[in-house]
Amino acid sequence: MYTHHFSLQSLPFENVPDPAYFFDQGDYSRVFSRMIDSLWAGRGLMVVAGPIGTGKTTLCQKLMASVSERTRIIWLGEPPDTSEDLLLFLTQEFHISPGSPSRIFVLRDIKEHLIKLHDAGNSCLLIMDEVHKISDDVLECIRLLNNLEQGSIKLIQMLLLGQEEFLVTLSRPELESFKQRIAWMETIGKMTPLQTHEYITHRLKIAGSQSRIFTDDAMEAIIIATRGTPRLVNAFCDRALRVSYEANKTIVDLVSVRRAADDIGLGTEVFLWLTNRDKKAAKIAESEASSIKAPPSPAMSSAPKRTESARPVDKKRPVDAQRDVSHWSVFTIVNVLFDKTLGRFSDHPIVQLIASILLCAASVYFFIINTGM
Repeated sequence: MYTHHFSLQSLPFENVPDPAYFFDQGDYSRVFSRMIDSLWAGRGLMVVAGPIGTGKTTLCQKLMASVSERTRIIWLGEPPDTSEDLLLFLTQEFHISPGSPSRIFVLRDIKEHLIKLHDAGNSCLLIMDEVHKISDDVLECIRLLNNLEQGSIKLIQMLLLGQEEFLVTLSRPELESFKQRIAWMETIGKMTPLQTHEYITHRLKIAGSQSRIFTDDAMEAIIIATRGTPRLVNAFCDRALRVSYEANKTIVDLVSVRRAADDIGLGTEVFLWLTNRDKKAAKIAESEASSIKAPPSPAMSSAPKRTESARPVDKKRPVDAQRDVSHWSVFTIVNVLFDKTLGRFSDHPIVQLIASILLCAASVYFFIINTGM
């Protein structure tokens, strides 16, 4: 297992709801605070919606671990098919035997049990996940359960979790009565790039990491490919750690991330990110190269300009204007060839160094010839 290899105390990216790894930032912090406040105030019906894999179930596990022991929690991983199934499930959870199978009598018996719980200083919370699959019949039963009150106190509080399609369902006119009974609705979105970076760092720290494990390039590739979805981030990071462990690496680099991306079906996303990054880098380099002009030689720029009449004539070396012109023409040609050489061998620094030395030597030579030194 890679935990020992990376000096971790536990697996940091297991895709199971674990309150110990709760990420108390962004939408998660806001929604969790509203949950706690609503439970304390006894507001009744609550709805949390968000895309698949955004951590709604983990949020509920954190809530369940945080509420008082005097709160009876009933968990439903998905909605029942019918209202009768829901009521039967509740009667079994409460260990009551209805005097009649009729809905009205079952609701009466459930209410009497909830009143006893309340009088004893206890409360009840029903959590139902995957409610985007719920039927209208079950929604109507939830509405009736929400009506169970003693004075101004809601006898049962309910938290409904589902994908964003559930919000579309609630917008239907025939469900307006149900919608009006919702105390509050919240939406959990995907994490921002910064939050994703903090999320990965947070989980590694909880797992016992004392040093940096992911390189900057590896981290950026994971952030871009997963688009801030916690479930994908967990799967990607876990696979990348395993790939690095199998390669006996002490860090997770871009090579390991690319292999991991192929393994979990995110290879295309990483490839497109790398291609786009390389194109941007090439454009920046091209822009910088076109904006930089070769500065004149310091000796040439600082030398005083002299006319032919003012220049002292050396009898041993008469001034030859035609020769001057030819020398400068040759220098211009050499300079152009130098630029072309740099362009052709941009990936060969040794060739560029040799060309630079030759150009410098040519510059000194032509300067000496033309100044008569």
